[in-house]
Amino acid sequence: MSSSTITLCFNHFLKPSLFNHSISTAHLHPRSTFNPHRSFKSDSVLSAVPPRGADGGEGVEYAERVAEAVEESFPEGSGAVIAACLIGVLTGIGVVLFNNAVHEIRDFFWDGIPSRGASWLRGQPLEDTWVRTIFVPVCGGFLVSCLNVVREALEGPATEMSFIRLRAVLKPLLKSLAACVTLGTGNSLGPEGPSVEIGSSIAKGVGTVFDKRGERRVSLTAAGSVAGISSGFNAVVAGCFFGVESLLWPSPPDSSASLTNTTSMVILSAVIASVLSQVGLGSEPAFKVPDYDFRSPSELPLYLLLGIICGLVSLTLSRSTSYMVATCERIQTTGGIPRSVFPVFGGVFVGLLALAYPEILYWGFENVDILLESRPLVAGLSANLLLQLVVMKILATSLCRASGLVGGYYAPSLFIGAATGMAYGKFIAMSAAQSHFVDLSFIEVASPQAYGLVGMAATLAGVCEVPLTSVLLLFELTQDYRIVLPLLGAVGGHPRL
Repeated sequence: MSSSTITLCFNHFLKPSLFNHSISTAHLHPRSTFNPHRSFKSDSVLSAVPPRGADGGEGVEYAERVAEAVEESFPEGSGAVIAACLIGVLTGIGVVLFNNAVHEIRDFFWDGIPSRGASWLRGQPLEDTWVRTIFVPVCGGFLVSCLNVVREALEGPATEMSFIRLRAVLKPLLKSLAACVTLGTGNSLGPEGPSVEIGSSIAKGVGTVFDKRGERRVSLTAAGSVAGISSGFNAVVAGCFFGVESLLWPSPPDSSASLTNTTSMVILSAVIASVLSQVGLGSEPAFKVPDYDFRSPSELPLYLLLGIICGLVSLTLSRSTSYMVATCERIQTTGGIPRSVFPVFGGVFVGLLALAYPEILYWGFENVDILLESRPLVAGLSANLLLQLVVMKILATSLCRASGLVGGYYAPSLFIGAATGMAYGKFIAMSAAQSHFVDLSFIEVASPQAYGLVGMAATLAGVCEVPLTSVLLLFELTQDYRIVLPLLGAVGGHPRL
């Protein structure tokens, strides 16, 4: 798909009049008071450049002179293009380094177990595996606690501009390192939120040079966020629409940047970051797309029903996370337990659950491949076990987020959606073959893998409130136009959207 086609889609989807409102973090998602996929992002992502009146005037004057020299060195109007290119390059490199760090930590702690798969771990004697299964997530929680203590020590008032600038660099760096440890040790979160945070932090830094007046702040933030999600999934179009749904709709009210310039910056940074990600991480999709088929248009009501079920599941995940967060805050307040020790509790909980359900551990998308039965020589899971995994993954993800472990919601949402869709597809297939429960023999139903893929998109759309992104993401990964109609039916029938 060409950049002009994407730009046309953006111009049709967003009206220029949307750029007449002011931005705030409350405007980013007016439809929900709880946005789990955005809670990873720090409040500083959309903050302006430090005020000029702060102490350390010489440093501020020097930064302003550098910014003016940069602007004068290039033709008028080229600053946005250069900034977008720089954001794409730096974000692509940052995401590659982040993912490689996660892989190195995983290999160090798990010693090749993820490549064998959760099914292999399940089949091993418990006395041979329980120490590593519990110890590794707990160790990750302890390391994250230490990093959180350092991050908290950086908070507080500061007068020296040099310390303010150092803190602006160290805080996102420490948070990304905490995310590497969280994910590398198998705790139940995902890498997409940290990738977006990396892009947003880089965009903020680039903005201090190319946008010292703050006129393109939202455009730069959107470009950084889109670059992060595009490079994380190798899905440029879905990444661009992520920026639309998450940051540009409704759009910043006081932005003086035009819609065309914003769209161009978003697309340019997404393409560059995705190319660098493919060079550094490979061009394979995030997970292996299984063999699937779509048999008949008469199945569409079944996909609508799946969308409703996934909506209820996503609502359960959001409510469970809110409850866990409130519970941890209450325990901290009433019990006097330091907040820094909570990640250790999260690691203990994940490790104990993994003894019985090793699939809940984050090992990249290998466990999603097991759910979708796309790995050769690996037996599929029963519908009963898939439903148990949905419940256990919701519990593990909620407590990981509430305890202060660092990560995103996209990967857990895709896992939960895949398990839900596969269990639903197996029930439909059984009902079509037998008439014990519901007689569906008159409908020619697809394989459970088709329902698993659609369930992933529907759950992601509900949890993170990004329906267009979820549809386009699965379309890009499958590269099959036939999946679009079931996807739209499931997402459109979602009770939360």
